[in-house]
Amino acid sequence: MNQPQSGTPGGGQQGGSTGPTAFPEIGFSMDPKMVPWHDAVVWSERSHNGHRLYEWLTKEHVAKVGWTNGVVSVEVANDSFLCKDVRYFIVQAPFVAVGQNIAV
Repeated sequence: MNQPQSGTPGGGQQGGSTGPTAFPEIGFSMDPKMVPWHDAVVWSERSHNGHRLYEWLTKEHVAKVGWTNGVVSVEVANDSFLCKDVRYFIVQAPFVAVGQNIAV
């Protein structure tokens, strides 16, 4: 099985494997240089083989972000395609970063 290398929101994946999530709007990469740090909510965990996988939602999909006791909630923007299926994402990852251009 191939490890996912990177993917872009709405753009599928690279490397011949499926993404780590059922939502194509969630980007992913094992390369931190591919992450849109300023314009996304990013979370990361280490995989079973020790590699770090970064996943993110970009600002066009995020209405606002809040957190309590280390649990991050991401409210999905009304005009995001995701809004037809979900209203919030709850992120419980060891590493979470909220970009400078994300409303909190």
